[in-house]
Amino acid sequence: MEMQELAKAFEEEKPKKKVLPIVAFAIGLVALLAGVILLALKLNANSIASDAERLVEIGAFMKEDEAGVIWQFTEIGKGKLTTNNHVNDYDFIWAIEGGKLKIETDWLYELEDEFDYEIDGEKLVLDGEIVFLPAQVD
Repeated sequence: MEMQELAKAFEEEKPKKKVLPIVAFAIGLVALLAGVILLALKLNANSIASDAERLVEIGAFMKEDEAGVIWQFTEIGKGKLTTNNHVNDYDFIWAIEGGKLKIETDWLYELEDEFDYEIDGEKLVLDGEIVFLPAQVD
Protein backbone atom coordinates (compact mmCIF):
# COMPACT_ATOMS: atom_id res chain seq x y z
CA MET A 1 0.00 0.00 0.00
CA GLU A 2 2.79 2.37 0.66
CA MET A 3 3.92 2.07 -2.96
CA GLN A 4 0.46 3.09 -4.22
CA GLU A 5 0.32 6.08 -1.90
CA LEU A 6 3.79 7.13 -3.02
CA ALA A 7 2.74 6.83 -6.68
CA LYS A 8 -0.34 9.00 -6.03
CA ALA A 9 1.80 11.63 -4.35
CA PHE A 10 3.99 11.89 -7.47
CA GLU A 11 0.97 11.99 -9.77
CA GLU A 12 -0.52 14.90 -7.83
CA GLU A 13 2.65 16.99 -8.32
CA LYS A 14 2.65 16.69 -12.13
CA PRO A 15 -0.05 19.33 -12.74
CA LYS A 16 2.06 21.86 -10.80
CA LYS A 17 4.91 21.31 -13.25
CA LYS A 18 2.61 22.27 -16.16
CA VAL A 19 1.76 25.62 -14.60
CA LEU A 20 5.36 26.84 -14.43
CA PRO A 21 6.03 26.68 -18.21
CA ILE A 22 2.72 28.39 -18.95
CA VAL A 23 3.54 31.23 -16.54
CA ALA A 24 7.05 31.56 -18.02
CA PHE A 25 5.57 31.67 -21.54
CA ALA A 26 3.06 34.35 -20.54
CA ILE A 27 5.77 36.51 -18.95
CA GLY A 28 7.95 36.10 -22.05
CA LEU A 29 5.06 37.06 -24.31
CA VAL A 30 4.33 40.20 -22.28
CA ALA A 31 8.04 41.16 -22.40
CA LEU A 32 8.11 40.62 -26.16
CA LEU A 33 5.05 42.82 -26.70
CA ALA A 34 6.51 45.56 -24.49
CA GLY A 35 9.74 45.45 -26.51
CA VAL A 36 7.89 45.74 -29.81
CA ILE A 37 5.87 48.71 -28.53
CA LEU A 38 8.99 50.51 -27.26
CA LEU A 39 10.77 49.88 -30.58
CA ALA A 40 7.85 51.32 -32.54
CA LEU A 41 7.76 54.42 -30.32
CA LYS A 42 11.52 54.94 -30.69
CA LEU A 43 11.40 54.59 -34.47
CA ASN A 44 8.52 57.08 -34.65
CA ALA A 45 10.40 59.59 -32.47
CA ASN A 46 13.45 59.32 -34.75
CA SER A 47 11.25 60.00 -37.78
CA ILE A 48 9.88 63.21 -36.25
CA ALA A 49 13.36 64.43 -35.32
CA SER A 50 14.57 63.64 -38.83
CA ASP A 51 11.73 65.65 -40.41
CA ALA A 52 12.44 68.65 -38.19
CA GLU A 53 16.16 68.46 -38.99
CA ARG A 54 15.35 68.17 -42.70
CA LEU A 55 13.23 71.34 -42.64
CA VAL A 56 16.09 73.27 -41.02
CA GLU A 57 18.63 71.71 -43.40
CA ILE A 58 16.70 72.83 -46.49
CA GLY A 59 16.04 76.15 -44.75
CA ALA A 60 13.65 78.18 -46.84
CA PHE A 61 10.61 77.17 -48.87
CA MET A 62 8.76 79.27 -51.45
CA LYS A 63 5.10 78.58 -52.17
CA GLU A 64 4.90 77.00 -55.62
CA ASP A 65 2.25 79.33 -57.07
CA GLU A 66 3.09 82.48 -55.04
CA ALA A 67 6.78 83.45 -55.28
CA GLY A 68 6.46 86.11 -52.56
CA VAL A 69 5.37 83.60 -49.89
CA ILE A 70 8.50 82.24 -48.20
CA TRP A 71 8.79 80.21 -45.02
CA GLN A 72 12.26 79.99 -43.55
CA PHE A 73 12.96 77.34 -40.90
CA THR A 74 15.95 78.93 -39.14
CA GLU A 75 16.31 76.39 -36.32
CA ILE A 76 14.24 73.66 -34.76
CA GLY A 77 11.17 75.39 -33.38
CA LYS A 78 11.79 78.86 -34.89
CA GLY A 79 11.47 80.54 -38.25
CA LYS A 80 10.53 83.58 -40.30
CA LEU A 81 7.94 84.06 -43.00
CA THR A 82 6.97 86.64 -45.55
CA THR A 83 3.98 86.92 -47.82
CA ASN A 84 5.28 89.88 -49.84
CA ASN A 85 8.85 88.94 -50.78
CA HIS A 86 10.48 90.32 -47.59
CA VAL A 87 8.76 93.69 -47.50
CA ASN A 88 7.43 92.45 -44.16
CA ASP A 89 8.95 89.52 -42.26
CA TYR A 90 7.25 87.78 -39.34
CA ASP A 91 8.63 85.40 -36.74
CA PHE A 92 6.93 82.09 -36.15
CA ILE A 93 7.39 79.09 -33.90
CA TRP A 94 6.77 75.56 -35.10
CA ALA A 95 6.62 71.97 -33.96
CA ILE A 96 5.91 68.54 -35.38
CA GLU A 97 3.43 66.65 -33.21
CA GLY A 98 1.32 63.64 -34.05
CA GLY A 99 2.11 63.76 -37.77
CA LYS A 100 1.14 67.43 -37.97
CA LEU A 101 3.21 70.54 -38.62
CA LYS A 102 2.00 73.18 -36.17
CA ILE A 103 2.90 76.82 -36.82
CA GLU A 104 2.13 79.79 -34.58
CA THR A 105 2.71 83.23 -36.15
CA ASP A 106 2.65 86.61 -34.43
CA TRP A 107 1.11 88.72 -37.18
CA LEU A 108 -1.36 91.54 -36.63
CA TYR A 109 -2.92 88.93 -34.39
CA GLU A 110 -1.71 85.49 -33.36
CA LEU A 111 -2.34 82.73 -35.92
CA GLU A 112 -2.24 79.06 -35.06
CA ASP A 113 -2.16 76.74 -38.06
CA GLU A 114 -1.95 72.97 -38.21
CA PHE A 115 -1.15 71.01 -41.36
CA ASP A 116 -0.74 67.41 -42.42
CA TYR A 117 2.71 67.49 -43.95
CA GLU A 118 5.00 65.47 -46.15
CA ILE A 119 8.59 66.12 -47.11
CA ASP A 120 8.89 64.80 -50.66
CA GLY A 121 12.54 65.06 -51.66
CA GLU A 122 13.11 68.77 -51.17
CA LYS A 123 9.44 69.75 -51.46
CA LEU A 124 7.25 70.50 -48.47
CA VAL A 125 3.66 69.45 -49.14
CA LEU A 126 0.95 70.63 -46.74
CA ASP A 127 -2.50 69.05 -46.54
CA GLY A 128 -1.73 67.11 -49.71
CA GLU A 129 -2.12 70.14 -51.97
CA ILE A 130 -0.08 73.18 -50.87
CA VAL A 131 3.41 72.78 -52.33
CA PHE A 132 6.51 74.64 -51.18
CA LEU A 133 9.79 74.41 -53.10
CA PRO A 134 13.28 75.12 -51.79
CA ALA A 135 14.10 78.82 -51.95
CA GLN A 136 17.24 80.93 -51.80
CA VAL A 137 17.13 83.54 -49.04
CA ASP A 138 19.33 86.62 -49.23
